[in-house]
Amino acid sequence: MSFADDITVEALEADPYPIYAELRRSAPVAFVPAVNLWFVTRWKDVETVAKSPDIFSAVVGTSPVERSFGKPTILTTDVEVHKDLRQGVDPKYRPRTVASYAADLVRAIAEPYLDEIARRGSAELMADYFEPVSTLSLARSLGLIDIDMPTLRRWFYGLAQGAINFENDPKRQEIADAIGAEVSDAVMPTLEKLAREPDDSALSHMLYDGMPEGKTRAIDFLMPTIKVILLGGMQEPGHGAGSILVGLLTNPKQLRQVLDDPETFVPKAVDEGLRWVAPIGTQTRETTRAVEIGGVTIPAGAPVAALVSSASRDESRFTDPDRFDIHRDEGDHAAFGFGHHFCSGRFFARDQEPLANALRKKVLTKFAELVEKHAPELAVLGV
Repeated sequence: MSFADDITVEALEADPYPIYAELRRSAPVAFVPAVNLWFVTRWKDVETVAKSPDIFSAVVGTSPVERSFGKPTILTTDVEVHKDLRQGVDPKYRPRTVASYAADLVRAIAEPYLDEIARRGSAELMADYFEPVSTLSLARSLGLIDIDMPTLRRWFYGLAQGAINFENDPKRQEIADAIGAEVSDAVMPTLEKLAREPDDSALSHMLYDGMPEGKTRAIDFLMPTIKVILLGGMQEPGHGAGSILVGLLTNPKQLRQVLDDPETFVPKAVDEGLRWVAPIGTQTRETTRAVEIGGVTIPAGAPVAALVSSASRDESRFTDPDRFDIHRDEGDHAAFGFGHHFCSGRFFARDQEPLANALRKKVLTKFAELVEKHAPELAVLGV
């Protein structure tokens, strides 16, 4: 048996990075039976997969995303359908548009959580800060004003059960299906109202932008993509910011530089954190024909995982890639993907990542002694 044959779902969920490192070394393109996917792990090959939609199609017959969310989704389409969905999704999340609203939106949501952490003197930062602020910021930008944070968090974890269910676990699927139905029921009234009374929310743009005057996209057409956005938009900023903070807390000298000069080092910490631990680790594709890549032939109709999280730790591109280093100057990371499926919400996510800066001002500086005391206990496991 090969190394890939012995990989388990449990090992991937616990800590995939040693597995990816061994695959990059010994089998950069390999079929992993546990998840029924061909893993592509090196930067060059991952980029090739993501930028070759004629050979590696986003339309995947066995997609857990479509099985859980319905279709079409912005992740699992190419050509005209994908272009149509992007016309609706992109406008609210373009850089200039994001710059006009994101900071005020996120700040208003973050401040009460920061005040509460400062008052208590302790926090589980992912649960008490990053996830709440990330989920609420995304929901409010969409136009979901009345959905509370516990509901949003429950949606996130439930949707994730389906999106990563490559092994087709029936218990996971049951959870995802129930949450998916709940999301549809909860979001439908907002979409129906926006179809009558448009505003500047992301959901309104999805209905109207790029459509003939007086026409909207069908709600059933948009709902699967809305679920994708809820999952990805909640996961990427919050979990990305958490990884950044862990990287800084386990490297006190780098943390001190961020505390002393945030304008210079917060952006560097954001990029390094996203490289170090990609919040969303894979782009899934299906081969349209037999193709050789990385010296291995993948058959036609095969599901392929282009592992952007592995690409961002490729030793041929990054020196000592497992090390968190805000001084790294080795080019872009792969966390937002490649090609025409490059993440729509990347600018909104980046505007949320500096939440770590707000945390610095109100919490980290005040409790610097706690940071130094507990930093050795911190670790990043799983994805």
